[in-house]
Amino acid sequence: MLMSLLQVAFLDQVAWGVFSMEKIGRTSVSLETREAFQNGHRLRIGARAFDMLEVLIQARGKIVTKNQIMSHVWPDLVVEEGNIHVHLSALRKQLGADGRAIQTVPRRGYRLVPLDDDTSVHQSKNSAIPSTSPSIEFEPLPICYTPLIGRENEIGEITSALQDTPVVTLLGPGGAGKTHLAIEAAQSMRANGRVDVCFLSLAPVLRREQVLNAAAEAFGIEPFDELLLLPKLLGAVADRRILLVLDNCEHMLEEAARLTERLVQASANLRVLATSREALRSRNETLHWVAPLATPGVDATHREILACPSVETFLAFAASWTSDLTKEPENVDMIGSVCRQLDGLPLALELAASRARVFGMRQLACEVADDPFRTLIGGRRTAPARQRTLLGMLDWSYQLLGELERVVLHKLAKISGHFHLDHAQTVAAVDRVSKGDVTEAIAGLVSKCLVIRTPGGEKDDYYLLGTTREYALRKLDRPPKIGEGPLERTRHRDRSAEGRSTARASTHFASPGNGRRHRA
Repeated sequence: MLMSLLQVAFLDQVAWGVFSMEKIGRTSVSLETREAFQNGHRLRIGARAFDMLEVLIQARGKIVTKNQIMSHVWPDLVVEEGNIHVHLSALRKQLGADGRAIQTVPRRGYRLVPLDDDTSVHQSKNSAIPSTSPSIEFEPLPICYTPLIGRENEIGEITSALQDTPVVTLLGPGGAGKTHLAIEAAQSMRANGRVDVCFLSLAPVLRREQVLNAAAEAFGIEPFDELLLLPKLLGAVADRRILLVLDNCEHMLEEAARLTERLVQASANLRVLATSREALRSRNETLHWVAPLATPGVDATHREILACPSVETFLAFAASWTSDLTKEPENVDMIGSVCRQLDGLPLALELAASRARVFGMRQLACEVADDPFRTLIGGRRTAPARQRTLLGMLDWSYQLLGELERVVLHKLAKISGHFHLDHAQTVAAVDRVSKGDVTEAIAGLVSKCLVIRTPGGEKDDYYLLGTTREYALRKLDRPPKIGEGPLERTRHRDRSAEGRSTARASTHFASPGNGRRHRA
């Protein structure tokens, strides 16, 4: 009752001109009191969401970039872009049908536009929003500024696979270059005039319910009633030749698989090229393995080192600040060593190349050998947090593991080099956990690309990348092991220290060859 009286009093003040109101369809907004009303009822808009509404209103119909929103809403904090989607989704939900006035402009930002039934949307005393809106366009592909090296044949394999099957997933460990390969393959298909390309990264999507909204945004579809969003999206792709590049799916596997199947069912001409550290397991999915780049052998000559794809990639990243890194012969050996220690992972090579500018090759090689996780930092500021450091990349993979998978990973890290499954089952045995459950945990690590399987003769080989093994051995803040007491955890730390010494002295195996393709 008291709240109703206060609302009436407030609206009386508005009527007498004490407060000015902005109009968005049926919604009245007061920036002075930070309140919004529909039909006399106060809307429950959170502080962050209202901050977003405020900056959009103040822009008077002009586009507000994501950076401008983040600077206004979180002026003293560094936050992930996904927070915009969270609060914007909440704001649109509170506004109901008027939420359609918040228009997404792909690759640029957001703005307020008039609704179809209200040409005076949020007009102020001095200005009004233009009534025109840009034509619908897909989210374009990101620009890659470095060449794709050592994977030329894979582009042909991927584009060929997309002719035969509606869904191809590029599967590989974190930092292997899946996104770059997907972008190049998509560009190849577009250049041949085969398809329109739409890019959707799930990296900033933090909640499952945001996936559909993110897809609508990528396809240039304005949000409205959530019950009608999926039909609108399916209608937009029907009978069109479209390639959707669905990037960074591993934390939203179920939602990505469901979206993929619905889109493919809606259009026989639509293709999906996904990237993930784990298979989507969607209908008609074909997997393409993206291996780390090949690394030079320990005894490789300078000519062999310089011809190695991982070394060529390292030099391509370093070309932004130097062109004479290989003039000194000893640098060639050190570059080969760094590429070998980093398993030929393009993300790690990019981080290392940027640090070489700071340390020089001799010191960089020493730093990487001593502690690659402390050394490989300072990635692109615009990259997701997990792609700015080697540690962040592996932390992301580790967080996606189940409890038993983490326990087994720590145990398998004690094995140096390649091993067979029966040996892994013995080493990874856990008290009060069945052998079958341990085997399932190993299978889970393989499916998540933290343990790599290579076909052998009678038995397949398994191994951990050197960076993964070092990470597992060094991780001290691990969860307690199942059935393990304090004494055993103390012994583990002692063995981990010994294992790290062995890891540095052991030979690094060359990365697997070209991508392999098979049906899921």
